[in-house]
Amino acid sequence: MPDLPRGLQPRTSAPGWHLLLAGPSHHWSEEELAAALRGRDGLVSVHRMGTASPWPGLAHGLVRPDGYIGYVDRGTQLAGLNAYLDRWLPR
Repeated sequence: MPDLPRGLQPRTSAPGWHLLLAGPSHHWSEEELAAALRGRDGLVSVHRMGTASPWPGLAHGLVRPDGYIGYVDRGTQLAGLNAYLDRWLPR
């Protein structure tokens, strides 16, 4: 995981999975996030990056516990993230 923007590595260094949300916060539905993370309480930390993120525009990515990026997608649709989490972190 690169340290871009600066300070990202310390934010994602705690044990567990880290969901990075790029873009203005109002684009990320609390209901959709809660549905994606339901059953995974305490296992996935959410980081709202705003415009200071590793990806331009609206995007989201999941950092695995080993520090590597396991999943990235453009936009705010979380269907792909749900499928990834269901495979690697079942409820």
